[in-house]
Parts: sequence; structure tokens; C-alpha cells
Amino acid sequence: MIKNYIKTAWRNIRNNVFYSSINIIGLAVGLTVGLLILLWIQSEMSYNHFDGAEQNIYKVNSNIEMNGEVQVWPSTPGPVAAYAKKEVPGVKRAVRVGASWHYSVFSYKDDVFEADRMAFVDPEFFDMFHADFLEGTAKQPFIDDQSIILTESVARKYFGDESALGKTIQGDFQDKYTVSGVVKDLSANNSVDFAMLFPISIIAHSWYPSSYWESIDTDWGNFNYRTYLQLNPNTSYVEVRDQLSVINAQNDRNANANNVERAYELQQIDQMNLYHADGSASGIQTVRIFIIIAVLILLIASINYVNLSTARAIARAKEVSMRKIIGAQKNQLFFQFIFESLLFIILAIIISFGLIFLLLPTFNSIIGKELHFNLSDLSVWKIVLSVALFTTLASSVYPAILLSSFKPLEAIKGKLSFGLGNNIFRHILVTVQFVFSVALIIGTVIISQQLDFLHTKDPGYDRSQTFTFNVQGEMQEHMNTVKSELNKLSEVEGVTVASRQLYNVNGTTGDTDWEGRDPDNHGFVVKEMSIDENFIPMMQMEMATGSNFTGSKADSTHYILNETAIRLIGLKNPIGKRFALHEVEGTIIGVIKDFNMQSMKLAIEPLVISYNPSASIVYVKTKGKDAKKVIETATALWNQYNSGFPFKYTFMDEGYNALYTSEQRTAKLFNIFCILAVFVACLGLFGLATYTAKVRTKEIGVRKVVGASVLQITGLLSVGFLKLVIIAILIASPIAYWAMNYWLQDFTYRISIEWSVFAITSIVTLLIALITVSSQAIKAAIANPVDSLRDE
Repeated sequence: MIKNYIKTAWRNIRNNVFYSSINIIGLAVGLTVGLLILLWIQSEMSYNHFDGAEQNIYKVNSNIEMNGEVQVWPSTPGPVAAYAKKEVPGVKRAVRVGASWHYSVFSYKDDVFEADRMAFVDPEFFDMFHADFLEGTAKQPFIDDQSIILTESVARKYFGDESALGKTIQGDFQDKYTVSGVVKDLSANNSVDFAMLFPISIIAHSWYPSSYWESIDTDWGNFNYRTYLQLNPNTSYVEVRDQLSVINAQNDRNANANNVERAYELQQIDQMNLYHADGSASGIQTVRIFIIIAVLILLIASINYVNLSTARAIARAKEVSMRKIIGAQKNQLFFQFIFESLLFIILAIIISFGLIFLLLPTFNSIIGKELHFNLSDLSVWKIVLSVALFTTLASSVYPAILLSSFKPLEAIKGKLSFGLGNNIFRHILVTVQFVFSVALIIGTVIISQQLDFLHTKDPGYDRSQTFTFNVQGEMQEHMNTVKSELNKLSEVEGVTVASRQLYNVNGTTGDTDWEGRDPDNHGFVVKEMSIDENFIPMMQMEMATGSNFTGSKADSTHYILNETAIRLIGLKNPIGKRFALHEVEGTIIGVIKDFNMQSMKLAIEPLVISYNPSASIVYVKTKGKDAKKVIETATALWNQYNSGFPFKYTFMDEGYNALYTSEQRTAKLFNIFCILAVFVACLGLFGLATYTAKVRTKEIGVRKVVGASVLQITGLLSVGFLKLVIIAILIASPIAYWAMNYWLQDFTYRISIEWSVFAITSIVTLLIALITVSSQAIKAAIANPVDSLRDE
């Protein structure tokens, strides 16, 4: 019997290749999208997982009061970890991670390798994050300040199959480090994915004490470290947080100026990619959106399958009647539909798995991850079986009940009538499909507009046709020669230097003082960078008042502040007033107009600019022609002074766009899902149009006999569906407006949502729906009415 069911099901698929293909493709696309999104969600939700230890690991974030507003920074001063370990009960381990850009290359014997993801860490780093030592031991990871720990992949790159332990490598051909350990590569899906690790004692022992910050463990003014605390089980992170705030108040000379309720926040480490440092939602919003997208596309695909299966089942009324006449029972009809549905679904699953393996490399390149599709993953089969169960039951139970309820003789005589009054639910499903599709189209357009806005908005400087590169060693000692040689080129418009990348100024300090400072205000936290006298004019930045650096020796004690800094410290008539940075007394000579020095998601922060004609980043502005020649000259100069070091340069436009990588990836995914959602929804509309044309065949034939034109019949069949699409647009538009307005709140600078977005989306959606429905309506309208009446 089962064999007969399978044969009949396969025969039905072969005899109806067109409809069978639509069914299978729709289901396969839905499953493919759902499973790809599942893989991405699993990756996001498993971020910073360390064998279960993540439940007790917290990252410490700092609360900073800025002109009455509290900002939450992801970094902390150095003493936080030291005091937490010594004075806060319940803290099992405390680890600082300091970024390192000290070296460009490392060499071993005659081989030279580029430096890879370096960091300074406390020794307990390896215990906290469950690093698996292949060589060396976590009990004493670093022997001394000249020790280094490598990951397995880096060790193999340097030493091949030889043991790395005890071997010596050189940083920038000068400083020697002995390999004291090799650990397995940490997962790339975490915030501590480093490849080369140095002891943080290097910073401590090379510390240059000031009058008030004597060491790394007493420097409360510089927020240079990511601090992680591992708490004992059942320890209240709230109590730890509050005790850290008390310690800060007792030891930080700026604590009174930082007028916040508490100095620090603790954030569970596995929530870092899902929530901002202040606890507000960030990545979790995207996760939720894509969960909804996955569910809806799976539902749309399943609904389409049900629609088309039902439409085909109605067309098989005479076949079913003949089966009933010759003795087929209701349960036999039921199982026949079950097996047909299962065969469809199995084929769709096989195609879906093939598509996933085929598309996964492209999907990984879009999302910037290395996901793997594992058929042994239980969650994969949960989705597959859920879709299979829903579609099997919905597409077989309903037709079986429907077709087994009529009288066979009436079906054979053509007296059956499946009225459309019973299709309200079907219309609702199609409307829901287009609600989702329209909302997704609107979201895609708004995201694209916002990214275009960020790309074209004037940040307060000119980044066009400008590339930068970092100098070091001998080249930095010959900076004037380098500038002069580049300026000789006719293709070069200007050359200047700075200590930071202008689109991402990330250095901060609290070591400030100024004339007229309130005695209770011990300082304030500022961004800092240094430049030469050519930087401001070449980057086309504007001065609000005062003057630029002149290049004289006096500039070594001159400062330029941005408008935000002047406003926050409350200086009136700032030109000529005293200002100190890192205990270097000087004078304010100018105020530069505010410019965006980071992502436009962030508000402009206070900035202090000092003078340094030998700063480490060279900016070269070309005239927009033959930039290749300029880069070749810069490369030759680099090789002249820094032979053996790789020359790396970045165009400012590329670096600026990289600030919005996450948004660009989201936009690409939205574009893809938008196209797929519309495609699958149109399959549903096509299914319903097919069903309608089938049940109204006799009516169409009669109308044509009495003189109805093809256009009139096409309109008759199409207008009902267009009404559904219009209803979907009316429902989707306010939902999309609310969702995208909420998404835009993440940006300090954002577009206004224009009515034209909704108008254009409505027109495009209606055209797509009209083309989809008309294709079936015209087919029915041009059919021979005699054949239609005879078939009925």
C-alpha cells in the first residue's frame, strides 16, 4: 500500500512539473533562508562563550559625566582591576587587556611576518578565558617582560612543526621576546580573539610617573584598558559594582568632578555584542528582527505550499471521485495526500541543504563570519521538522477533508461548486505575506538612504583623494625629508601629519587643567591628538576663533580646542587662556569648529589638539589623478628608511566607510531577504490566482460567450487581489515607519523618513502584484470558452 502511495505521489509530481516545481522551489527557498538566519543567530547568541564560565565573567564599563550627561565608556583606568582583586569580596579574577600597536613585524631567523592581533594582558587572562595550553603552562604564562605567548596558528606559521617553546623572535628587528607558551586558537567569535600576547608588566615597568599618577595601579585618569572580572558563583554583580564605585571615590582625585551616581557598570561578557555598555539594546535588535524575518519567510513559504497544493487538489476532484467510486476510503485518500506532501517536502529539504552548502561562502562574506552548516546540529532539524509537520498537515489534511466530503457523482457531472466565501482565511494569509514584504521593502529603502546620508554628509573635513600611512623608526626621524619629497610631486596637493586617524580619534585622557577651573572640577576627559601646522588647512577644517599653529617652536606649548571642549569647561574668551595637558602648561591659541571624529552614531566629544610636526601618521592628499604614482613614491621612501617593513596605506574614504560595516552588512541582508520575501509572496499570490481561475472556469466561459473582453475578465480576476495588496500596504506602512524610526534612534545624525518612500514602495508592490496576477488571469481570459464550459 505504501509503495502504491509513493508511486502515485511521484506520478503526480511528474504529470504536473510546473506546479510541482513552484511548490518545491518555494519551500526550498524558505528553508534555506530560515536555516541561514538560524546559523547567524546561533553565532550571535554564542558570542563570548567560554565553556560556561561566561556566566560569571563581567566587563567593567565606566560612567563619565560630560556637561550634565552621563556617557558609558567601554574602557577603564588601570587601577580598577588591581583594587577589585585586592579589596572586593567575591572577585575571583581580575584581568586588564591593553591594546598593542608597538610592532609592525616579527622576525625569526631569516623569515619576517606581519604582527597579528597583539595585546597586553594580566597573567590570569588565560585562566579566566579557558585558554588551552599546548606548550607552557597557565600557572606561569610569562617568565619575564621579554616573554610572549602565541596562538597555535601563529606558532605554526613561524616555526612549522617545530616546538615554539623557548624560541626567540624579534619585534621590528630590535626587541627580543622568548616564546613562553602556545595556546590553541581562541574562537574568533569573542572579544578577546588575540594572536600574540605580552605581559602587562611591560607597561607597568616602563611607566613614566607624573606628580599625581605614580604607577599603572594608581593612574585613575587614563581609560586605556578593557577590564574583566570573574566573580565567584552566587556573588552579586550589583554589590561588586557598588564597591568599585566606593573605591573610585576614595582614590580618584577626579571623582568629585565626575558627578555620577556610580562610577562603573558591570556587563555580562556574553551580552557585549547584544547590548551597549549602558545596557541599552544594540545587536539584540538585529537578532530579533532576523528571527522575525526567518519565521515569516518560513511561514510564507509554507502558506504558499498550502495554497498551491489546495488549488491542485481542487483540480483533481474528478480523479478523487473515481477513486471513491471504485472503493477508496477516506483514510486512503488522507494518506495519499500525506505521502504526496512528504515527497514534496523531502525534495525541498534536499534542495535546501544543497543551496546552503553552495551559498554559505557568499553568505559568510556578507556577514563577516565563518559559519559552518552541520547536519548533526539538533536545532537545524527542529526547524526542518517544524516546517515539514506544518506543511504536511496543512496541505494534506485540508484537501483530504474537502475532497472526501463531496459526492463523487456530482463531481463527475461537473456540479461541484467550491465557493470563494470559504476563502477568507486564504485571503488573510496572502495579505499577511504582503504586509511583511512591503515592510521589508520600506526598511531596505530607509537603511540605504541612511547609509548614503552618512557617506555624503560633511563631517567637518575633506577626506577625498587622501591616503594615510603610519611611520616609524628611521622614517619618523626624517619626517621633513619625507614631506618634502612627496610635496615635489605634481600629483600631490598637500602632505601633513597627525597622531590619530581623523575619522576615528580614540585617544582619551583626564589629565587636564585650565585657567579659571572650578576647584571642585579636578579635570575632564577629552579626546586628544597632535598635528602639524599644515593639517587644518589641508583637511579644509574651519577655525571658530583664534589661529592655527604656525610651525614655530612656541607651538610646543600651544593648544587648539574644539567648540565642544570650550563649552564643557565653560571658558569665556578662551584665546590666550592657560591650559595644561599631561602637566604640560600651555596657552589656548585657537578654537576649531566641531567636526565628527568618530562614527556619526556618536555625539561630538571634547577634543584637545597639540602640536607635533613628527606625528606618526602621514596624510597625503592627491589631485585625483595618477594616485598610483604617488603611492609608488611613498612606497620607495618607505623602503628607503624602513627596509624590511611592509608598507600599508589606507584611503580615508575606505576607513570612514569601515565605521559602518555592521550597518552595511545589515543593509545587504535586508536587500537579499527583501527580494526573497517578495519572490516567495508572489508565489503565494500566484497560487491563489490559480485557485480562483480554476473554481471560476465556468463563469469565465459564460462571460466570454456573452461578449466579455479579455481586459474585462482580466480585471475581474485581478481586482480582488490588488485590494489585498492595498490593504497590506496600509497595514505595513505604519509598522515599517515605527520600526525604522526606532532603528534610526541609534544615530546622532539621521535622515527624516519621507512620505515618498511609502509612495514609491506602494507603486512598486502593486506593479509586482499586478504582473503576478495578470499572468494567470490573462491565461484564463484567453482560453476557449467552449473548452471551459465542456470541462466544467
